[in-house]
Amino acid sequence: MHGAGRSGAPRWTPGRRARAALLVGVYACAPGLASCKRNTAEASAAQGSPSGTTVYDIPPLTEVAFATTLQAGWEDVGWAERDLKNPGPAKLRLDNMGGWMLHKKGLQGDFGGLALRYRAPSSFGEFLEVRLDSEGETLFPRVPVDSSHVARREGDWVQLFVPFEQLNPEKVPFTRIVVRAHKKVADDWVEMDQVGLTAPGGMKPASGTFVAEQTRQSGTGAQTVIQPVELAFDNVLQAGWEDRGWSEKDVKNPGPAKVRLANMGGWILHKKGLAVESGGLTLRYRPPEGFGDFLEVRLDSEGEVIFPRVQLSDSYVTSREGGWTQVFVPLAELNPEKHPFTQIVLRAHKKVGEDWVELNQVGFANLVTPTGTQGQAPKTATEVGGGRVAFGDAKATKVVVDCTAPSHRISPLIYGIAFSNLRELKENHQWEVGATARRWGGNPTSRYNWKLGNVWNTANDYFFRNVILGTSPQYTSDSFLQANLQHGVQSALTVPMLGWVAKDATSVGFPKSFFGPQQKMDPDVPEAGNGIGPSGEALSPPSPTQTSVEAPPSFIHEWVRSIREKDQTRGRSVHQYILDNEPMLWNTTHRDVHPEPATYDELLERTIAYGTAVRQADPDAVIAGPAEWGWTNYYNSAADVAPGGNKKDRKAHGNVPLLAWYLKKLSEHEKQTGTRILDVVDVHFYPQGEGIGFEESGATDPATSARRIRSTRALWDPTYTDESWIDDKVELIPRLKRWISENYPGRGISIGEYNFGATKHMSGGLAQAEALGRFAEGNLTSAFLFTYPPNRSPTFWAFRAYRNFDGKGGGFQDNFVPSRFEKASDAQGMSLFASRSDDGKRVVAVALNLQPDEARNAQVELRGCGRVASARVLGYAGDPSGFSERKSFLQSGTGMQVMLAPWSMTVLDLTLARE
Repeated sequence: MHGAGRSGAPRWTPGRRARAALLVGVYACAPGLASCKRNTAEASAAQGSPSGTTVYDIPPLTEVAFATTLQAGWEDVGWAERDLKNPGPAKLRLDNMGGWMLHKKGLQGDFGGLALRYRAPSSFGEFLEVRLDSEGETLFPRVPVDSSHVARREGDWVQLFVPFEQLNPEKVPFTRIVVRAHKKVADDWVEMDQVGLTAPGGMKPASGTFVAEQTRQSGTGAQTVIQPVELAFDNVLQAGWEDRGWSEKDVKNPGPAKVRLANMGGWILHKKGLAVESGGLTLRYRPPEGFGDFLEVRLDSEGEVIFPRVQLSDSYVTSREGGWTQVFVPLAELNPEKHPFTQIVLRAHKKVGEDWVELNQVGFANLVTPTGTQGQAPKTATEVGGGRVAFGDAKATKVVVDCTAPSHRISPLIYGIAFSNLRELKENHQWEVGATARRWGGNPTSRYNWKLGNVWNTANDYFFRNVILGTSPQYTSDSFLQANLQHGVQSALTVPMLGWVAKDATSVGFPKSFFGPQQKMDPDVPEAGNGIGPSGEALSPPSPTQTSVEAPPSFIHEWVRSIREKDQTRGRSVHQYILDNEPMLWNTTHRDVHPEPATYDELLERTIAYGTAVRQADPDAVIAGPAEWGWTNYYNSAADVAPGGNKKDRKAHGNVPLLAWYLKKLSEHEKQTGTRILDVVDVHFYPQGEGIGFEESGATDPATSARRIRSTRALWDPTYTDESWIDDKVELIPRLKRWISENYPGRGISIGEYNFGATKHMSGGLAQAEALGRFAEGNLTSAFLFTYPPNRSPTFWAFRAYRNFDGKGGGFQDNFVPSRFEKASDAQGMSLFASRSDDGKRVVAVALNLQPDEARNAQVELRGCGRVASARVLGYAGDPSGFSERKSFLQSGTGMQVMLAPWSMTVLDLTLARE
C-alpha cells in the first residue's frame, strides 16, 4: 500500500449452564405425601424462612414409583439391603456400591425429569447416581447427583430433580429407575420417601420468592448474578480492610484464606468509615466434607448496636461447583435498621472439626439481572462514556479455555505496525501502542535510495515525485532502525527489487514542462503532474532515468552488508527483510519506471536474484515475499488481469494460482542450488466493499460497522463468503497454510499490511482486536497494521488489550491456548482468545463482545489449567481513558463468570494455582 502519499483512500473498490440464581428447594406433590397439603409459599413460611429467601418449583409428578409406599404397577427389584414393609420412607443400605431398582412394564409418557427425595448421613457427601434402564441393550447415561440437581433442602431431607435430557437424551423406551451409590459409603441407612417421574418442564423459582421477584422485575425470566460492589477479601485482603479474626488462620499468600472454625471459631474483617450501598453480603467458601450447614454471618460496629445473626443454609446459596459454595445474604436481613457498621463477622454456629475452611471472596454485592443495568433493562441502546448500554437480557454463553489441548508459541511479530514518514517525528504514541515490531514498507520504499539515504519516489500515490522521505532531511532508513532498537522494537525492512530507485530529491515523473498540463497537478510543485492527460488518457511514461537510477541486486547486497557491519556494535537491527512491495501493481503504482504488467516469470526471476543478494549478505536473514496486495493477485499476475490479459499468463503456467506456483518454484530452486530464498509468505489484506475505508476514514453506520467486524472472518473462516466484489470464500490463513504445505513446507505467514478503516470508531477497534486474536490463533509469523492507530483510539486500545492493558506491562502471554464455545452459535457475535505463561501460573484472555446492543453473560471454564487463585477483570467500551478495572462476578475454582458490555473488549488476567 502507499506509504508516503497524502491520499488515504484504498485503490481497489472491485456442558452445563452456570447457575446464576439462588439454589433452594421445592415441594413436589405426590399421592400420599402430606406435603401436598401445603403450597410452596406455605412451605417457606413453615420453615421460618426470612423474607427474601426462595424455593424452586418442579413439574408435578405424573408417574410415581414410590411415595411412602410402592405404587401400583411398580416392582421392587433392587439389590441393596432394604426395608419397605411399613408405610413410610424406604430404608436402604448403599454400602459396597449398593443400589435400588424400581420396575414397571409398559412405561409411557412425556417426562420432564426424575424427582427423588432422600435423607442420608451428612458424611456421605455427594454419593448418589441415578439412571434409567430397560430389558434391551440400550446403555442409558449414568448421572451423578450434584448440587445442580438440588431443588431444596428441609432439615436433613434433600429434594432432587434430574432433567430427562440428561437421563434419556435419545428418548429410548425404558422400564426401570435405578438409584445407587457411585462411591463407597458407610452401612448407615439411607431413607427415601419419594421417587417418580414428572411432567415436562424444569425447575423454576417459586412465585413470591426472592429470585422469582428479581426475575419478574427484569422480565423474560432472566437469571440473576452476583455483582461485587465492595470486596473485603478477594484471594487477598483488599485495601483498607483489616484482619481481626480470633480463630487460627492463614491469609498471608494470595489465594483462599484458611480458617479453623473449631470450638465456635470465627473471622472478623474490619474497615474504618465503611460506607457501602449494596444489596447484600456475599461470600464464597469451601468447607470440609461433613460440616453441613455451619456458618453464621453478621455485621458489627464499635457501638452498642446488636445486629441480627444469620445462619447460612441452602436458601442463600447461588451456586456450587467443585466443592465451593457461593452465598448471598440480603442486607435487609443483616441490617434491617440500616445502622452504620464497620465489620463483617463470620463464625461457626455449631461445633465442627479442626479442618481448614477456605474462603476466597467476602464482601458486599448486588444481585442483578445481566442486562447491562441493575433492575430493569433499558428499552434502547444508548452511548455512555464512549461505550454502549445493552437493551434486553444478556445472552448466556459458556466458553471453555482448554489447557489440555495442543497449543503453540505466539510470535511477537504479530503485534506489528508500519512506519509513517510524515508522522514519525511529530508523534510519540506509536511507542505507546504496545507494538513489538515496525515495518518499513509501502509503495515509496520500492524506490528508496539507501546510498542517498533520505530520498524515495512517491509513485502514483502522489504525483510520482522524488522527495525527502521524512519531516527532517537527516532522517534515513538507519534512523528508523536506530529508533526501533532504542525502543526495544523489532524491524521489518522492505528492500527494492523493482530495479530503479530515486536519483535525487526533486525530479518528477511527468513534468509539466515536457507533458504539458495534466488532469491533476501538485498544488505545491506545479511542475509535477499525475500522468493523466486532460482528457483522461494515461500519458506514455518517459525514460526511467527521468527520476531514477538503476538498482540491480548488487545494490541491495551492498546495502544489507552495510547494515550487518553496523550491527556488530549495536546488535541485529533487521529481523525480517521484505522483497519489495505489491509487485503485481508496479504497472500502476510505478508505471513511470515499470509500465509493463509483471508476469509469473518476472516475479520469480527478480525474487531469486534479489533474494540471493540478501541471503549472501546476511546468511541468517529472515526473508519474506512477495508482499502481494490482495485477492486478485494471490491467484493471477498483473499480465493476467491487464486489459486483454484473459489469464493467459496463468494458463501458460499450468493454470496454477500465482502464489502456489511461486512457492513451488522457490522450493525447486532451493533443492537445486541449496540456497533458501524465502522464509515467510507475505501477503496484504484489505477488506473490500463500499464504506469500509482506510485508517481513520470509513462509514460508521450500523450496517457498515457490522460488515467491517464481519470482514475479519475472511482471515480464518472457511464458511464465510466475502461480502464484496470478491464474493468468494477467502479463508486467507487456512488457504495460505494449504498452499505452503502442498508446495514449500516450513514457510511462515505474514500479513504485511492490513487495515479495517474507522480506526477512531469502536467497530474499527473491535475488528483490530479480533484480527490480533486470529493472528495468534493462526500461528502467524508476523503482521503489520498499516500504519498505526490514532492516539487513544479504539484501535489503539485494541493493541493494548494484548500489549499492556493495565499500563503496567500486563499483556497476552507467550503461549496460545485454544478455546471453544459450548454452543457453536455463541461464536456469532463473540470471541475469546486465551494465552498462558510458560510456567502455567498465569492465563490472560481477551474476550470481545462484537454485538452493538446485546450484553453477554459469559461463563468461562478453565479446563486443565489449574485453580483460579486471583483474578483481575479490565474492560474497555470506547472511553478514551482505556481499560479500567471491572467488578467481576465471583469466580469458581476453575472458572469465572463475567459480564461483557455491548461492543466491548474485556481482559481476564488470572493467576492460577495447581489443584
